Parts: sequence; structure tokens; C-alpha cells
Amino acid sequence: MSTYKELNGLKIKYLSADPPAAQNGQVWYNSSNLRVEGVAGTGAWGSGGSYPVAIQSGAGFGTQTAAVGAGGTPPGNVGLKTFEYNGSSWTAVNNMSRTPTGSPYLSAYIAGSGTLTAGWAAGGGYPSQNNLTENYDGTTWTASATMPANRRGGNCTGPQTAGLYFAGNAPGVQAGTYEYDGEAWTSGGDLNTARTNAGGSGPTGSQTAALSFAGNTPGFTNKTEEYNGSSWTEVNNFPDSRSYVGYSGSQTDAIGFTGYGGGSALTTTKSYDGTNWSSAPSMATGRLSYHTNAGTGSSALTFGGEGTTVLTNTEEWTVPLETGTISSS
Repeated sequence: MSTYKELNGLKIKYLSADPPAAQNGQVWYNSSNLRVEGVAGTGAWGSGGSYPVAIQSGAGFGTQTAAVGAGGTPPGNVGLKTFEYNGSSWTAVNNMSRTPTGSPYLSAYIAGSGTLTAGWAAGGGYPSQNNLTENYDGTTWTASATMPANRRGGNCTGPQTAGLYFAGNAPGVQAGTYEYDGEAWTSGGDLNTARTNAGGSGPTGSQTAALSFAGNTPGFTNKTEEYNGSSWTEVNNFPDSRSYVGYSGSQTDAIGFTGYGGGSALTTTKSYDGTNWSSAPSMATGRLSYHTNAGTGSSALTFGGEGTTVLTNTEEWTVPLETGTISSS
């Protein structure tokens, strides 16, 4: 949804009364007050509905109120199972379409993107990587064209018809990028810093505006890069070096949270505005995140992961839009 600033520029007008249908970002004044509509407040984490099984290294995509979780490990609990989230609880739906092989970890370290009714997931596998790709229509998973190379622990971003897969392990840490149109793959530009188990822009990124940060090189890195549809450019570093980072958002409005930098799993959250990283409120449970995230930079969720045990809990991130008086005379 467009904001007032995007449509009209930053204008502060005198209005004798509050507008009946103010737009997000609109600022106005009258004889006694300077008023603002729909400005982002301070984000916070809250509890959501528990994932039906303990999960790590699965895929997540969609929104905070219409999300999908698929695949992952341990194989006895998760395997190829898929669950949908409605903002309060998870429900089992049809399994992924991957054909079981001799490895029980066919969907380990998989990554996914898109929406609940038009999602996709690619790569994964342990100890051997694979190049499998599947599309999800809200009911059924369907096998699609395989990626040009085997990958696990990489990142997905963008919609089903204009997606991006980058970084990962093949084996060995990779810098390559592949673009996906829902049916076929083409090669894109390489990252400047090869990495795996990194943070990224998630479902609300795009093929022409993606984000990659932190990860294993194989040592921990804090490098942040932005993709413009053909090449990656290094920008301001993530505040610390870590891997297995949770993530959600776009290239200009993202969060990176939890992860591992040595020692215990982290709980800290960092937000990105397209230029700078800043500290945000921490979450309740430290976890190593394996792409089990969904949503935007202001409305996100994460589920499962690895803390002191493999987890089932879900946490939701929300940044409220605040309306009110800036100052009064």
C-alpha cells in the first residue's frame, strides 16, 4: 500500500480539522497540534502458536497470517511434511513432492519463498546436496525445473514467478546466484563474499532488489550485500559476525535476528532501513535459524530452530503504526 509521502511528497499542511481518511505517513497541523498518521512505532516480539513438530533446517515463506513451513529435520518428525499458519495456529496439509532417497535428510537445509498460494522451495539435502525445486499452490507441491547446481543452506527470495536463490554449500561455500521464473533457471551475478547459512530478504525481497547478510564463509562474517538484478554490491556491515540468522523483509526494510556467533544461540534483533542497521528489541528464545521464517520487516514470524533442543515455539514480530500528536502548543 502506498504511503502519503510516496504519493504526494513530504508536505505539512494546515487543516482546520483532522482529515477523515488520513494516509500512512501524512503529517498536518491545526491551531493547536502537529499531527501524524501511520508512522512506524517500536517493534516487539510476541508468542504465536506452536509448530506441530520440533523442526530445524526447514523452509518458511508467506506472511505472518498466511505462512507455510515445509521440510526440515529431524526426519522422523518432519521429513517432507508441510504446515500452514493462519496467524494463530498451524495445520497439516499435503507433503512435499520430493521422492525419498537413501538419505532421510532430503529436505534438510532447504529454502523457500513466495506466498501461501504461490510458493516455491529449492535445494537442500544432507549429507549430499540436491538441486530439486518445487512449487506450492496452497494445496499441492509440484516438481519444477532443477537448479543448475546442487545447493543447500542458500537463500531464497522473491515470488514464485520471479525468484532468486543465492549462496549456500555445494559442497564448499558458494557465491553463485540463480534466477527463477517459476518454470526455469538462469544464472545471475556472484556475491562478493561466498557464504552459507546467511540472512537475506526473504519472501518480500525480489529478483531485482535482494539482500544477503552475515553467514559462514566458513568463518562467521558480518558482510552485507544488495542485488540489483545483475550484480551484488557491498553496503554497510551487519552489526556483528554470525551465522544461522533469522530474517524477513525487503532490501529497504528488513530484520535479522537470532543466530550463532559462538557460545549460546543469540536472541538479539537488528533492523535495516536500506542503508543502516540498528538495534531492535530481542526475542524470547535464542535459536539457530534455518530459513524457518516468513513475513515482512514489520510483520514477521519465526518457528522452530535449534536452541538447547530442537524447538517447536513460534514468535511473531510486529511494528505498530502509530497515530497521534507530535506536539501541542
